[in-house]
Amino acid sequence: MPAIKQVFTVNHPRDVVWDKFQDIDAVVECLPGASLTGPVVDGKAKGRVTVKLGPVKADFGGEAEITTDEATHTGKIAGVGIDKNHSSRAKGTATYTLEDAPNGGTVVTVDVEYSLSGSLAQFARGGIVDAVAEQICQDFAANLEAELSADTSEPARAAPGSAPVEGEGVSPIAHEATTQPAPAVAPKRKQTELNAFGLLWTVFKKRIARLFGRG
Repeated sequence: MPAIKQVFTVNHPRDVVWDKFQDIDAVVECLPGASLTGPVVDGKAKGRVTVKLGPVKADFGGEAEITTDEATHTGKIAGVGIDKNHSSRAKGTATYTLEDAPNGGTVVTVDVEYSLSGSLAQFARGGIVDAVAEQICQDFAANLEAELSADTSEPARAAPGSAPVEGEGVSPIAHEATTQPAPAVAPKRKQTELNAFGLLWTVFKKRIARLFGRG
């Protein structure tokens, strides 16, 4: 089976990232083009992934089984999806590993093995799937970073016992201003589908570069 490997770093401790990965709804929310179509039951989730490549729109619906191992900070997602419009079938297994980064963050490594059959199998050639996977990984990393930053941002509060008392030279308006919460970091807007049209041009340019490189 074809394989893809992606690695990215998140600027948050491994335990924090691990806890977020256990929230399947939050993880899917960070994946562009992915959505759940039902609740997660006994480690099984039903959902769909939508990717648009120029005029072609792939819309896979299916089910995935999720297993995790907290001792090694690893997890596996095995799923099958069907695109009825193109009579195509996708099957794959994604294994992720979380490791401590030197800067206190987390290195996330994702290994994917997949197969694609039907009329959409043509996109498994020429590096298109690799380019789409790289784009999804980049967007997921950015969304995850924003989500974790929003979780860890705390409202600014006055220290206990330090609040000024009216009549001691501080107006009520000034007191109110010092207790306003700090704005949270907003996650990126969810993409209902991944528009990968620009990736086709990227793949084409890489082919041209390799062609001239051989010369």
